[in-house]
Amino acid sequence: VLALALTRMFSLPPKSGKVVLACGVASAISASFNAPIAGVLFAHEVVLRHYAVSAFVPIVIASAAGTLAGRYFIGDVAAFDIPQYTIGSYWEMPAFALLGVCGAAVAIVFQFALIMFDQSARSIVMPTWVRPVIGGVCIGLIGLWLPEILGVGYDATDTALHGGFPFWTLILLVVVKIIATALTLASRFGGGIFSPSLYLGAMTGGAFGIVAASVFPDLASDHGLYAILGMGAVASALLGAPVSTAVIVFELTGGYAVSIALLLTFSIATWLH
Repeated sequence: VLALALTRMFSLPPKSGKVVLACGVASAISASFNAPIAGVLFAHEVVLRHYAVSAFVPIVIASAAGTLAGRYFIGDVAAFDIPQYTIGSYWEMPAFALLGVCGAAVAIVFQFALIMFDQSARSIVMPTWVRPVIGGVCIGLIGLWLPEILGVGYDATDTALHGGFPFWTLILLVVVKIIATALTLASRFGGGIFSPSLYLGAMTGGAFGIVAASVFPDLASDHGLYAILGMGAVASALLGAPVSTAVIVFELTGGYAVSIALLLTFSIATWLH
């Protein structure tokens, strides 16, 4: 909305207006996640869908400004403080590839739920103000039963990255979070799908890691590592932005030691989606 207002205010051509929008996205990503490099890449990969020298400079400036603002008000810290996981064995690569398949499946189910809930909500005629009231009541009741699904879910995601949830809790959180997010957006509440996709991916990866550890106890890494990989797999598949999502996960977690596994999982999930 702000980018559209600025474009109209200064009578900018459509091409310049899109760059302004990309600058806003880069600044928001950088400020929200303390991830300036990822903000630049995300704006090019998702908004512009190409890399252009003419757009690079303003996007970098916007990303840097957003990062400085975020660090001033929030602090220079990663969004998730997790242990430095390492890959237990390179024989795990097939498991990481299979996690990419699972991440793509979760992303597809999530996207299908968003579409179905939205279409169902549109087919029901009711006063505009009633829709968010009904949605709010439903989300509130779900939250009383399972408070971990409320909000952006960073606390629950952080717990999953530390391996703090049992298997069936992780599965339950994936299912309920999909329903709650689809219901929230169908009720016309504000919100997006990026943070929920990170949440869903962390829960999916954590559950997958528990299964991998039970099947191959001598080879499997900590399931917190699988949660990191799953977090990016679902997000990259859903957004169609494997490069910027990989960098976001790097900057969010502060971990670069598992880059090979990350890129393998992300690329498979994005390709299958």
